[in-house]
This record gives sequence, structure tokens and C-alpha cells, in this order.
Amino acid sequence: MKNLWMAATLTLGALAFASCSSDTQETDTTANVDTELNTTAAADTTLNEDKREFMSKAHSISTQQVELGKLAAERGVTTQVREYGQQMVDLYSKKLEELQDMSRQYSTTPPQQMEEDHAGRVQELRDKNTDEFDQSYWDTVVDAHKDALSEFEDNVKDIEETDNTTFNLWARNTTKEIRAQMENAMRFRQDYKN
Repeated sequence: MKNLWMAATLTLGALAFASCSSDTQETDTTANVDTELNTTAAADTTLNEDKREFMSKAHSISTQQVELGKLAAERGVTTQVREYGQQMVDLYSKKLEELQDMSRQYSTTPPQQMEEDHAGRVQELRDKNTDEFDQSYWDTVVDAHKDALSEFEDNVKDIEETDNTTFNLWARNTTKEIRAQMENAMRFRQDYKN
């Protein structure tokens, strides 16, 4: 009986020791994760000059798409142009909100107006008469998507896949969205011509 008590005491002591050791290990792991997250967050509060310029360009691109979409939604003759235009307003308004949030995070100020070439593109479409509006919209929006995609691809090509800062993730995801929207616009333009 004495041996049984001793075995039970040793077993309970070993379990208690293992439990304490496990808790310490868990606490250390949590502390390491917290340190890593804080380091990542701290590193993600600044942008280099190239990324700041790209953020401004992305803001102008998004503003351009919103304005082109508004024109299409208001002046489009076909339902397809009006609906696609509204989709662009919705998508790029969301992009502008995201850029505003990132601007606050990175302590930058977004541009107050579009770049000259983007504003010119919007004005050219605005000047089209009703008879030529839909075809002009498809041509304009496809060109706008191509230019935007080129700009985004040039800027994300140097971002390593493991660099998952807020801005880099946003830029990679937006590049994919622009490509998909460009392909849709190209299909719609072809359908319109046929």
C-alpha cells in the first residue's frame, strides 16, 4: 500500500511539473508572437518615396475610374454600359476609401485631384455626344484599365511575396482586380461591336 501511495504521489508530482512547464512554454510562445506582431506593425507604418508616389498614382487612377463610371451610369445608352459604369463607381469608391485609410495609417496626404492625363481622359468622354458615347466609353475604360494594370504591375513586380504589409497586400489584390475588370470591359466592348 505504501508503494501505491508513493507511485500515486510521484505520478501527480510529475503531472504537476509537466503542467507548469507547459504553461511556461505557452507563455513564452505567446510573448514571441506578440513581439513579432508588434515588430511587423511598427515596420508597416512608413512607406518609401516610391510607394508614396505609387499610392498617389493609385488614388488618381481610382478617382478616374469613379468619374468614368459616373458618366457611364448617367449617360450610357445601353443597360450594359450603365451597369458596368455603376460597378466601377462602387468598386473604385471602395478603393478610394481603402486608400484614405492607408493614407492615415502611413501619415500621408492623398492628392486632391486627378493627374492631368486621367482628368483629360474623363473630359474627353464627357465631351462625347449620345450617339458615340457607349462605344467611346468601352474604348476609354479599356485603355484606362490597361494603363492602370501596367502601372500596378510595374510597382508590384518588385514586392516579394512574403512582404505582407498593408499597402503591398492591397496593391497585389488590386492588380488582380484591375486585370479582371479589364478583361470584362474588353469582352463587353467586343460584344458591343458585334
